[in-house]
Amino acid sequence: MKKYISILAFSFLFGANGFTQNKWWNETTAYEIFVRSFYDSNGDGIGDFNGMTQKLDYLNDGNPATANDLGIGLVWLMPINSSPSYHGYDVTNYLALNPQYGTDNDFKTMLTQAHNRGIKVIMDLVINHSSDKHPWFIKSANNDAFYRDFYRWETSPSSQTGPWGQQLWYPKNGSNYYALFWSGMPDLNFNYQPVKDSIFAAAKYWIKDMSVDGFRLDAAMYLYEEGTTLKNHPKTLAFWKEFNDSCKSWNSNSLLVGEVWDSPENIALYTDKLDLCFDFNLADANMNAANTGNPYNSRVAINTGKIIFKPNQFASFLTNHDQNRVIDVFSNNLDKNKAAASLLFTQGGVPFIYYGEEVAMKGSKPDENIRRPMQWSGAANGGFTTGSPWRALNSNYTTYNVASMQLDENSIWNHYQKLIQIRKEQPILQTGTHTNITSSEYAVHSYQRSLNGKDVLVLVNTSNIGLSNVQMDITKSDGKFGNYQIEDIFNDSLFSISSNSSTFSIKVNLKPYQTRILQFGYPVGVEEENWNPSIQLFPNPAKDQFNIQLSSFQSNVWLELYAIDGKLLYREEQLQKNMNHSVNLPNGIYIVKVNTLNGKSWNQKLVISN
Repeated sequence: MKKYISILAFSFLFGANGFTQNKWWNETTAYEIFVRSFYDSNGDGIGDFNGMTQKLDYLNDGNPATANDLGIGLVWLMPINSSPSYHGYDVTNYLALNPQYGTDNDFKTMLTQAHNRGIKVIMDLVINHSSDKHPWFIKSANNDAFYRDFYRWETSPSSQTGPWGQQLWYPKNGSNYYALFWSGMPDLNFNYQPVKDSIFAAAKYWIKDMSVDGFRLDAAMYLYEEGTTLKNHPKTLAFWKEFNDSCKSWNSNSLLVGEVWDSPENIALYTDKLDLCFDFNLADANMNAANTGNPYNSRVAINTGKIIFKPNQFASFLTNHDQNRVIDVFSNNLDKNKAAASLLFTQGGVPFIYYGEEVAMKGSKPDENIRRPMQWSGAANGGFTTGSPWRALNSNYTTYNVASMQLDENSIWNHYQKLIQIRKEQPILQTGTHTNITSSEYAVHSYQRSLNGKDVLVLVNTSNIGLSNVQMDITKSDGKFGNYQIEDIFNDSLFSISSNSSTFSIKVNLKPYQTRILQFGYPVGVEEENWNPSIQLFPNPAKDQFNIQLSSFQSNVWLELYAIDGKLLYREEQLQKNMNHSVNLPNGIYIVKVNTLNGKSWNQKLVISN
């Protein structure tokens, strides 16, 4: 895979409370892993921590020069605490790991190896409820004096139903306990201080003693209930603010990501309590855009997000472990899958990938089918295990797997990897502002990302129709105008554009479902006017070497080579009349400058194309 020139910038986000420095999570892409299904190291059919360690190089090998890894910088582990279920969302011990996944030492080894590669790891923290097999609940149900109030009990509870019409109270031992999700997961009672103290102690243990980098917070809006208020209670909001402050005191770089699956106005309640919340509304809108060829709802969701969130401080995704997988939503249409991925990685926020999404893993309800084993190769059991997998793999794993898709440059895997790489190397896509741009074709999702006077225009054709001369206007954020070189950093192409104002009219062609990421390069025109005919630069484009020939030689001439963002990359003094210069640079556009002591300089663009 080719490398892409980064426009280096130091920037700040402006939020409701003033300027705050960008966070590390804005610079990365996250990956959600169900440990049970990721990789089995011992042949028992169940994925484990040692298996994760063996596959870390797939996520990120720590070497930017390689192209076999995804380039992931953050991993979210679905529940890893001890639990009686396959999914783990019913915890029996908040201080213990699921023994099926390995030992404490196995987990610590995995964390150390992940951190060595620049990968941070957060774990699912499921504290709205526990398992009904948790010792706390068993003692509470038996009317233990200390543990009775760990859960909510009523002799004659109301007949009120839950947010989706579900039963809330369940009988046991002559009383009734409250359980929002189902009888096997009774809700903890956070009005009882020992519950709160126990949960804070568990969180401190995982951050301070085990070195996890934070938590994904399951069912974050349901901690406190009062009367008919079953979610988003003021006490819940206060709890998360205190919890976040405590986590930051244990590790100032810790990350809290909240699952607040609710309306935009309710998600907004948490944005100054948690670091990130998942934007379910944008996810649904982006999936709809790629599926229907109409990005209108996505545009609305983006504008709504500007009101809800501090700039770029939200978690974006397509689908997760609770939803039908992306390729199933799109009825196996890989082109739609690619278009949706393009939206995910070029819009704001911190993108999260659900494991297997990059190889178009299938899966529709029930949940077990959404969480099948990872498809690593076309070998038996998809290379997931040498034993009998805990659940059968998808039937198409012989075609849709990492090994085969890495070899196909047009595969969904390479589409994902290329987008992750571009986002990683473009601060504009990490923390830039977002402006929807209207084009002449409604099916084109077009928007401008801007940062420190630099601009990128993103175009995604969400339709199955090729579009010609798609026209839109973009106003440069630095207010400058003239002749500019435009580089399509997704498709490795160049074209020029000019305007006598800061608003540029652009016309492009788009293939069905095509993505184009257009970056304003350097102003052109000045170079040709200032270039001295007695100085020749060739070849251009260059590959391994370029040559500067000085036909009218003068002493004390020096050469400078600049990136398009103005960064000096190379300088050589005392040029000779005819000199070759070795090139070891990524593909892209550079500026060659020749200077003399009398203050004259000559400039010309140089294209590196390997």
